[in-house]
Amino acid sequence: MKIQYCSDLHLEFPDNRTWLDQNPLVPKADLLIIAGDTYHLGRDFDKHPYFDVLSHAFEQVFLIPGNHEYYSGYNVENSEGEMDIALRHNVHLVNNKELVIEDTHLIFTTLWSRIQKEPWEVLRGLLDFQRIQFRGKLLSLDTYNYLHDHALLFLKNALKNKETKKQVVITHHLPSHFCNVEEFRNSPLNEGFCVDLTSLIEASSADVWIYGHSHRNVPKFEINGTRMLTNQLGYVGLEEHQTFNREAWVQV
Repeated sequence: MKIQYCSDLHLEFPDNRTWLDQNPLVPKADLLIIAGDTYHLGRDFDKHPYFDVLSHAFEQVFLIPGNHEYYSGYNVENSEGEMDIALRHNVHLVNNKELVIEDTHLIFTTLWSRIQKEPWEVLRGLLDFQRIQFRGKLLSLDTYNYLHDHALLFLKNALKNKETKKQVVITHHLPSHFCNVEEFRNSPLNEGFCVDLTSLIEASSADVWIYGHSHRNVPKFEINGTRMLTNQLGYVGLEEHQTFNREAWVQV
């Protein structure tokens, strides 16, 4: 199976939308996967015209919510269970969901991260705790960690499913410290972006792991045979898009 992939398109910013209008994705596969931070969830999410663009360009599109999807008041508790929202007939927003297409098992989850070492730095510095609501209240540290624990349980159970020949995992948050760039590794906010599941990846049968979130594109590498891939647009206004690849794809 051939999969095209990207993340962190951030359509909520006019600079990003303008850039994508002028520099559209170049279809190289029938299936496109977007690993989070596409657009804020809310009343007009499914009406965004970019989903029409994607629907016409690809046979199938699956996107997962990142953290920014919840920045406009859409309650993050809606992501506790399985999510599958049809934005177009062939464009679906999915979370904590497994799909089998041809001979490939696809596992989708935001993942989140787990904050333990420097919680007060993260609480002060991460916008998630100022913008995301859970059951009518601003996100707390305990709830944030609960969301990760819930996603991780789903992920571990899904990885045990070996009925298909191939397995692809899609998360928004970074699943290993090896996915992080040097400039961020000593940041007090690091735990809000990355959770180190290296040992889980090493023990898994995953062929490919696609991730986003950091707005930094680490060259592809492997963890015990699992290809780790990212292709993030980031904030165009901050020049974070320089290494974005409009044609990135992988053969599974």
